[in-house]
Amino acid sequence: MKTYEDRQYYVAMFVSRNKDNDMVEGFKQRSRAFLTQKTPGELLVDFKEFYERGVPNETCRFYISVNARKYSVIYKALQHQLIDQMNLNLTNIEKLIASLSMKNGTALTNKWLFDFDDDKSLFKEFISDLSTEIDGEILKIETPNGYAAVVEHGFDTRELLKKWSNVELKRDAMLFVTRE
Repeated sequence: MKTYEDRQYYVAMFVSRNKDNDMVEGFKQRSRAFLTQKTPGELLVDFKEFYERGVPNETCRFYISVNARKYSVIYKALQHQLIDQMNLNLTNIEKLIASLSMKNGTALTNKWLFDFDDDKSLFKEFISDLSTEIDGEILKIETPNGYAAVVEHGFDTRELLKKWSNVELKRDAMLFVTRE
């Protein structure tokens, strides 16, 4: 029998931001962040419902944590919050758990995300340079402003980032999934 500790947990976030919707009449920024065991594909229905609750022509984005989260660390942090914060608003518990899940020390895996918002025609060259630095698969995702490259573990990035100064390394980040 699987325990809660054996399962993979990720933080998902649906967000509708001011910067994407500054010309949309009646728009109000909103978000939903939560801990989940579902895959991004399984969460698409939930994201669609989030999108449909917005105003017409609103743009929403869906992100998921690159790294799985440590259940036992999150569980203990939540217990401390519940004991220590007597005036905790329990209607916001889902957002609180997501926030605790993204704190330092809660990542179960050590994947790194490279945010490539440079000239898209240079992405293949960046991936070629990246592949000489690591063993293993590189997940490549197109994002609204460029690309994201995700690697399984860290390495010495000094030379790579010296060459690619417009690329941002994020050691425990949220990965863009889709937008509506």
